Amino acid sequence: MSYNPAQSIQSVPLALAEDSYDIKIGFDLRHQLHELFRPWNQGQQWIVLTQQAIFDLYAAEIDALRTSGYKLDVILVPGDESAKHIGEAEKVWSKMVDLGCDRSSVLVALGGGVVGDLGGFVAATYMRGIPFIQVPTTLLAMIDSAIGGKTAVNLAAGKNLVGAIYQPKTVLVDPGFLATLPRRNVISSLAEAIKYGFIRDRSIFDLFVDRFDDLIKLDDKSLLTEILTKSCRIKAQIVSNDQFENGERRLLNYGHTIGHAFENLRAYQGLYHGEAVLYGMRCANHISWQKGLLDTQAYEAAQKVLAKFELPDLGDIDPQQVIDVVAHDKKNINGKLNFILLNEIGEATISTDVTPQDIIDSLAVAA
Repeated sequence: MSYNPAQSIQSVPLALAEDSYDIKIGFDLRHQLHELFRPWNQGQQWIVLTQQAIFDLYAAEIDALRTSGYKLDVILVPGDESAKHIGEAEKVWSKMVDLGCDRSSVLVALGGGVVGDLGGFVAATYMRGIPFIQVPTTLLAMIDSAIGGKTAVNLAAGKNLVGAIYQPKTVLVDPGFLATLPRRNVISSLAEAIKYGFIRDRSIFDLFVDRFDDLIKLDDKSLLTEILTKSCRIKAQIVSNDQFENGERRLLNYGHTIGHAFENLRAYQGLYHGEAVLYGMRCANHISWQKGLLDTQAYEAAQKVLAKFELPDLGDIDPQQVIDVVAHDKKNINGKLNFILLNEIGEATISTDVTPQDIIDSLAVAA
């Protein structure tokens, strides 16, 4: 398939009966928001939920909505993982009441995964649910967290333990947002792209083998559009088949079980989500190999690609603390951990046969 970002907007459907929507992908979508939002605008109150740094960059796009006739206010939340807290959600709900928001109001989540997760959770719960739209500004959000309706806040015991599956009206992906991303954020975000290569599409993995440096630079528009579109299609297909994560959707948790534990033990400081997941992938691959699922050649190829990613030092990680956090993971069902392993590159499987010792043994490859 040939990708030409100069062509019209690409549309990836996510089929969920009455909750179906399109993921629209195209450069400069941010300059067309007044038109793209129009199907949902009946003169009601709109809220743009974002962070100060993003607002500073894109205030003109927000002002353009106002001049186009949208009744719109902005609510700012903290610029880090601390925003995903029930206390922050309460602050947003209260501000929405003060601004006169009712059940017809629309919330626009403009930002990365933190804003999208919090915004979706607020929308799902405010007056029992109001419409919301995802406008992701990070690569990770564009190809993963903004798609599929997972919304959540964190608890001290773990990440994303309180939330809802609540679908947006649309997801608008403008790769032009990525021009402002620092290299570390890009590297972290690409974790979710290579995840799709590991669990479903070998061609994505091969792109990372052959064109890793080009992917990190994000300066090849055709390549960037290809990786975005392929990733969005996979996420959309999996969510369409299994919205509520009763089976196939669990495959998307590849690398996340141990990755979330690393985030938790670092108190969500100094380690980006994608970085934690990349470490978690190393562990998952090791367990897959140890259990005889992934052959040695594939295992070595997988770990070689993951070694290309520049990651911060994990520091001292207590194996027992990792096990304790994993024990509270929401992927535990009826006392069994649903752990995602690889049969081969491009094919994942759900295992309930991963033991605490398997996890402890795998931590050596993450160090």
